[in-house]
Amino acid sequence: MSEQRNKGEYHRADPAWRRTVIGLLLAMVVLGVGALFGLRYWLDRMHAQAAGDVFAYHQSLAHALAGLCLALAFVAICFAAWMFRLAAATRADRRWPPSSMRTSSDVRIRYLTSADALVTQLKAGAFALLLTALALAGWGLWLLRST
Repeated sequence: MSEQRNKGEYHRADPAWRRTVIGLLLAMVVLGVGALFGLRYWLDRMHAQAAGDVFAYHQSLAHALAGLCLALAFVAICFAAWMFRLAAATRADRRWPPSSMRTSSDVRIRYLTSADALVTQLKAGAFALLLTALALAGWGLWLLRST
C-alpha cells in the first residue's frame, strides 16, 4: 500500500470537512435512536387506543408507512440529483474526484477513461435510485389514497 501511495497522485483530505462529516454522522445516530424510541412509544399508544377500533389502527399505520415512503423518496431524489451533479463535474474535469470536491480522506486521483467509466456508473446508479424513488412515492401515494 505504501508503494502505491508513492506512485500515484492524491487528492488531499480536508480536515474541517472530516470533522463536519463525523459530527453529522453522530447527529444522525442520535436522531435515529430518538426516532426509534419515539416509534416504540407511538406504537404502544396506538395499540392501547385501538383495542376496539382495528380500522383506525390500520389506517394510522398505513398513513405512517405512506409518510415514511414519501420521506424516503424525497431523500432518494435529492441523492440522485447530487449523483448527477457529481457525474457532470467528473466529466467536466475528466478526473475523479473533481477538483472542487471535498473529501474526508486522501483519495487517489483517477484520470481520463477511468474517470469516464466512473461517470457512466454514477449516472446509472442515479437513474436506478430515481426509479426507486418514483416507486416509493407511488406506493406512498397509493397508501394515502387507499385508506
